[in-house]
Amino acid sequence: MGQKISVNLFRAKKRMSNVQANSSDVSSLQKSVWFATGSSYSKLLHQDLEIRKFLEKEITSAGLVNVIIKRAVRRVEIILYVTKPGIVIGRGGSTINALKDRLVKKFNLKKDLSINIEEFKDPNRSAQVIANEISFALKKGLPYRRLAKSYLEKIRYSGIPGAKIVVKGRLNKADIARKEEFSYGSIPRHTIDASLDYALVHCRTTAGILGIKVLLYKGDKIKNYQY
Repeated sequence: MGQKISVNLFRAKKRMSNVQANSSDVSSLQKSVWFATGSSYSKLLHQDLEIRKFLEKEITSAGLVNVIIKRAVRRVEIILYVTKPGIVIGRGGSTINALKDRLVKKFNLKKDLSINIEEFKDPNRSAQVIANEISFALKKGLPYRRLAKSYLEKIRYSGIPGAKIVVKGRLNKADIARKEEFSYGSIPRHTIDASLDYALVHCRTTAGILGIKVLLYKGDKIKNYQY
């Protein structure tokens, strides 16, 4: 039996660029930047997971790419990378202020919580955005083959050398679940130095839950990494 491991976890040591202040791709940044010991570690870890789940539910329509949570002794900073920052900010900053108040109240964070919005200009270079868009389209009943092939063309035109889209479940409301794969180029999953962007999204449809996986190969890692 083949032993499965997360694409992101396999390259966890490479995700240190935002800790060591080196430039890197947004999808390769370490998602949590803080230090804790004892029982506080598990508490903060679970709080990070709940914050990400809450933000994914609230601002998915803004094209959420990544959520970075940084913690200091008395300060929490959340960096949101989105493709449509105007939706998150709102008119006069009303939406982001309301989001900040809800985060403070729901997770008992300090009132000086800092939320920074960073624009991700090319949505076709983010596996998370593509997976969310495919999931949204499948809920509307669009054919999965046409969706996968059209997004592969968009990814190819954006300069990505290799990509794969996997859709699994009761496709077209079939009685037996199956898996369909669409890909082009090379995807070196066993090469640690390869920069792979991976996303998994569960799509709830009338026929059941469909799993959508997107893999983007963006070339080799940047040379100025410090391991």
